[in-house]
Amino acid sequence: MKHILRLFCMMLVALLALASCLGDNETSVEARSDTAITAVTLGTLNKYTYTTSSKTGNDTIIKTTLTGSNYRLTIDQLGYKIYNRDSLPMGTDLKHVTLSALNTKNNGVAFIKSLISDTLFYISTTDSLDFSQPRTIRVIASNGIDYRDYTMTLSASTTKGTTFGWQLVREDSELAGWTDKRLVAIDDTVMLKATDYLGATGHELFSLGEDGRLKVSNDEGATWRDETLDESENLMPTSAMAMVSWKYAPADSTDYILLAGNNEQDSVNVVLWRKLSRYHDNGQPTEGRWVYMPVDGYNVYTLPRQEYLSMTYYNNNVLAVGSNMKLYMSRDQGITWKTQSIYALPKQIEGTRAAIAADSRERLWLVTDSGQLWMGTLR
Repeated sequence: MKHILRLFCMMLVALLALASCLGDNETSVEARSDTAITAVTLGTLNKYTYTTSSKTGNDTIIKTTLTGSNYRLTIDQLGYKIYNRDSLPMGTDLKHVTLSALNTKNNGVAFIKSLISDTLFYISTTDSLDFSQPRTIRVIASNGIDYRDYTMTLSASTTKGTTFGWQLVREDSELAGWTDKRLVAIDDTVMLKATDYLGATGHELFSLGEDGRLKVSNDEGATWRDETLDESENLMPTSAMAMVSWKYAPADSTDYILLAGNNEQDSVNVVLWRKLSRYHDNGQPTEGRWVYMPVDGYNVYTLPRQEYLSMTYYNNNVLAVGSNMKLYMSRDQGITWKTQSIYALPKQIEGTRAAIAADSRERLWLVTDSGQLWMGTLR
């Protein structure tokens, strides 16, 4: 196998030199003995969460994806080790890991050693690699002879955080007066963004049209069409509207979308609508309809009407906050809402309105109209 790898690397060097000569007669490529791995970036990671229904006792597996580049890897060039300082979230699938980038010095070529033999396999960004145990990564120099071996280890948390805490990140007058904007999470970053969109999934955009009707776009806002409702439009929210979506575990390729807001016909509670949006392999969703969620008379845990409302999906629950400066949680996809001590807003919070968002690193962000920015994490 070593002879094969050496032949492969020498052929690669020859091809590089030939390509260089064809492009410029005065340029040549030198085969070097020095090489190293200079950077490694994780690709998209799968995360599985297991929940048990308190009513039926049935287990549900929820699959979500993580942006691997948010979790930086450290390279110890003296000890020849590659590892993550911060543990990946609990439930991260370490048996199927992709690398979106692996950079080397002096055009070295990277291979991964088999788990059961000394066989080496060339690393491609499309490969699914098993890092459930430490792996040997070998980078062979451009001379096809010299190499360095690194031990790459990935670790994920084995315990789920049960203690939640808020930390004041920033107080800035420039963050005040944002109530015409939405707090939006993009990967591991949050921003206040002026947008006419109510919300979005990975396949649809939603907006309220000039005619007051709910619109949907499947082509990033180029064209819009009216949404289909199962009840009268008179029951749709008309102000303080908020939307949140997440992957619906009981069905493949399906998003659960929740819309909330105020309606003149209910002076006590916000009104709620939901939609299940199923999409094909090409990303195009099938046409679904919005379903009105009436408040049952026996339900004492409702979401109270407020002048401003913001929602996000965090730790498999829907969280909502608004102008009454209380944080509500729904465990049943928007039917019942309760204030929970674990997610209680910080005592030092200032302001009369708040917006909330969760990023890809499972951090909760809260901004108030006084200019405070808070970050919350499970520990």
